[in-house]
Amino acid sequence: MAYLAYILRKVAHNPVRAVWSGWKNISELRMDRRIGVSTFRRDFRIMDSAGGDSKPCQPAPYSVMASMADHMRASGCTRRVFVDVGCGAGRPLAYFSSLGFERMVGIEINPAAAELARENLQRIKKSWNRSGRIEILTSDVLASDVDFTGVVLYLANPFGRATMRAFAERLKAQLLARPGEETLVYYVLPLHVQALLEAFPRVERQCFEGADPWQFLRLRAAAAGA
Repeated sequence: MAYLAYILRKVAHNPVRAVWSGWKNISELRMDRRIGVSTFRRDFRIMDSAGGDSKPCQPAPYSVMASMADHMRASGCTRRVFVDVGCGAGRPLAYFSSLGFERMVGIEINPAAAELARENLQRIKKSWNRSGRIEILTSDVLASDVDFTGVVLYLANPFGRATMRAFAERLKAQLLARPGEETLVYYVLPLHVQALLEAFPRVERQCFEGADPWQFLRLRAAAAGA
């Protein structure tokens, strides 16, 4: 019923666009069911954060994540730890669990969204999930004690420039402390990628255009600025 109400609101607001987005959302719903989860809820309250710029929960389309999954397989990074910052209801964690990561972590500042993510992760079909332990941390990313070195880091525009700048500096400090490690970033709708580029001016980067653009960045100590 929640999904039906969501579609009806879209139709009332803009009928023409709603027809296109309706077909798109139906395909998203079908993938949810294939995995065993429900990730369409978007009415979570925007929480106060240290940077004051948290964003609403807007999961990336499965088509974008499919493209990322192909890239992850090609780069051989699926034996690492996967971390989703601003994981919302857990869609990326659920989807990428099919890749067989050693461990997966979602960080979510909103307690209601974090609880829904936990529920969804319990529902993932065993035939889909090939990864190890999956856990959800209810925390502001800047207040968490997560070590991001050596991980695959997923971002879907979870916060604004202020938090991204602080987060980029934290990534730089962690990588400088462990110069043999690297962090692989998959960033959907990379509105604040400049903050990462300022912290890592010599970063290796690939850009993928489209309706939902994303970027891949390989962060290393050698790529960090002064």
